[in-house]
Amino acid sequence: MQIITHLNNNPFCDQELLPMRKTVTETLAEFFPMEAVDYIASLLEKYSVQIKASRERVSKLGDFRPRRGSGMHRISVNANLNKYEFLLVFLHELSHLMVYQSNGRSVSPHGKEWKATYGGLIRECTEAQMFHPVLHDQLVSYSYKVKAAGVADMSLAMVLRMFDKTDNGQEWHYLEEIPERSLFRVRSGRVFRKGEKIRKRFRCFCLENNLPYLIHPMARVNHSGENDF
Repeated sequence: MQIITHLNNNPFCDQELLPMRKTVTETLAEFFPMEAVDYIASLLEKYSVQIKASRERVSKLGDFRPRRGSGMHRISVNANLNKYEFLLVFLHELSHLMVYQSNGRSVSPHGKEWKATYGGLIRECTEAQMFHPVLHDQLVSYSYKVKAAGVADMSLAMVLRMFDKTDNGQEWHYLEEIPERSLFRVRSGRVFRKGEKIRKRFRCFCLENNLPYLIHPMARVNHSGENDF
């Protein structure tokens, strides 16, 4: 598990990574597009944010936790995402931080304030060419209709998939793409059957214990049909 933090005006790796002696640029470039590294470093300093690159979570892609006392704000993003998705999810969570600082808890988490903030950050990064050119038109369009769940709408998500990290030749799909009642495997190796959508997530049943889990529609899954595995 890798952690990027900001402390004493200098982002650095967590203790387990200190022996590697990576520079700030090298560490941030592991997760973000190189074109965005300086911008991200400035945001870490401006907002006093700790970033945690988490192991894949099937229930969410990222989250934001406000500071406690004199501590730092914390944003986590799933480390298995490609760099452009990682940037989008980071901006999603940073928007929560910005709205929280301006309004506290007096507004809806994904209300008009958050949508305006997130959309504006996407356009700012797109105009600064932090995303691959092939994504620009769809990102600008998406920025005016952002949604709470997922990294983007499905048409943009399909283009983002072009930049996925390779994974031993396995073909991964978004959970939202595969048919209901299909069997699928997540990266941890557990096998599930897809069920109906409950609000923003799918209720899926784990074949190991037959317990239900709410899984994010944009979770990467290995789909092998109705009765495989």
